[in-house]
Amino acid sequence: MTIFLETERVILRQFTDTEADGELLLELDSDPEVMRYIGPFGLGSADAYRARIRTNWFAYYAAHPARGVWAAIEKSTNQFMGWFLLRPSTDYRFAGEAGWTRPTDIEIGYRMRKAAWGRGLATEVAARLVKLTLDDPAVTCVVACALVPNRASTRVMEKVGMLCVREFMLPGFPDPCVMYAVCREGCKVL
Repeated sequence: MTIFLETERVILRQFTDTEADGELLLELDSDPEVMRYIGPFGLGSADAYRARIRTNWFAYYAAHPARGVWAAIEKSTNQFMGWFLLRPSTDYRFAGEAGWTRPTDIEIGYRMRKAAWGRGLATEVAARLVKLTLDDPAVTCVVACALVPNRASTRVMEKVGMLCVREFMLPGFPDPCVMYAVCREGCKVL
């Protein structure tokens, strides 16, 4: 197990292409409440998640030590709580709609099981990730987005110092999406 980061209550580790990690992701994305603001984009099988880990996520780990998608494990229970990601903003499937054209802007994202909701875990980890990312002189901004009704996600963004930049529409979603950002001194959001 390769640990990327530890906070007071959470360990972030790299995903593996094992059956166990595939099952964890399948279970997470099979919960309609977890996916309520994301859409039905699950991959349908543990094997499909394992393939995504091998083909997409391993490449992030190899390209940059602080880029990728990491499993969030609660220290006190050793339970999988969800995942966090840091990647070039241009890798977001709706980067065009979001106006994300600068690969030096890094997207932060997270998806958490219901058992983790309302406990401050997402804020605890996201705050560390934002600081870590902005400590990299090659990074201009940390960006994120969520559907406007998803106040739990936007509250995390606000609590870690990100500011609301703009709203935009995503294809296939009835509600607008809101973009948040925090930039290093002297940099502006595009």
